[in-house]
Amino acid sequence: MTTGSIPVRYARALLALAEEKQNLPALQREWKDLGETLAGNRALGPALSNPRVPLARREALLGDLLDRLPASPVTRAAARLLLRKGRVMLLPDVARAFERMVEERTGRAKAVVTTATPMNEDFHRRLQERLERLSGRKLTVERKVDPEILGGVVARVGDMLYDGSLRAALARLRERLTAGSEAAPGL
Repeated sequence: MTTGSIPVRYARALLALAEEKQNLPALQREWKDLGETLAGNRALGPALSNPRVPLARREALLGDLLDRLPASPVTRAAARLLLRKGRVMLLPDVARAFERMVEERTGRAKAVVTTATPMNEDFHRRLQERLERLSGRKLTVERKVDPEILGGVVARVGDMLYDGSLRAALARLRERLTAGSEAAPGL
């Protein structure tokens, strides 16, 4: 069994519970927050997974985290189970797998759109509509700004990457020019 299949199994169980309790959107938010919190805090994961720290202390630490989020009984039980099974470090992976399953179930997807400068609302709306037509899904768009792309747009929808950046266009041009100069030496 691969490591990747363990988070998927936990995510499937969460999805079944969420559908049974009819609280899919709430659990989706909770697991996203929980996964991001654990992934973003370098000290928290090792503290929760350290077998030298007594289990009661690790459970209290996890409980404090879940209180701050706040988390439902389903999320609390699943997170405690991961902790007791020694798999708490897989929590961000479980959260990502759960997010993908929820998106698939609801016909939604997440898109990450990167531009060199902030985009205005009209451009954002048109771009979102076009990406939704291309992907066939309703999208939640996360905007990023990265001056390194120089201009244009880079959009990632699931596993698909649409790179319309000036940086990528220049790289393609450089490749063609390099390939052309190798084909015709002496030019």
